[in-house]
Amino acid sequence: MRPLSLIFALTTAVSVGGCARHADVAAEERTIRELEKQWVQAVAAKDTTAIGNVYAEDGEFLPPGAPRVSGRAAVRSAWAGILKAPNLSLTFESSKVVVSSAGDLAVATGPYKLGLDGPKGQRIADAGKFVEAWTRVNGEWKVLCNIFNSDKPPT
Repeated sequence: MRPLSLIFALTTAVSVGGCARHADVAAEERTIRELEKQWVQAVAAKDTTAIGNVYAEDGEFLPPGAPRVSGRAAVRSAWAGILKAPNLSLTFESSKVVVSSAGDLAVATGPYKLGLDGPKGQRIADAGKFVEAWTRVNGEWKVLCNIFNSDKPPT
């Protein structure tokens, strides 16, 4: 092979092989926002299977004032406990979603509103913020971990 042909071949191999995947981050953001809406609907329906399926198999749920919950089955169980609260209402929607240029990781943040009936019939309301880390698993977006906390000071 001539030296010029060898340089061309090497340059082509490096440039083709070294190309990083650039995702349509706007489309990926829309997908995550849609999955989040489905998650809120699953909470309203008290569907722990659907809620658990939002998470990766090794996903983590980091609720305030409670230990870390690891693994889809444990996450389902933790959500089942939350959903037992009387007259529970929970809404959340990302105000910001950042998707990696490769389209394999994303972070979402936003506000939540929570309400439930207290022990003496009084309505308990809370508002706060959350963080969700999303990852691609077999081509699907799944929550790797999420955490939330109240805007109210600790009691």
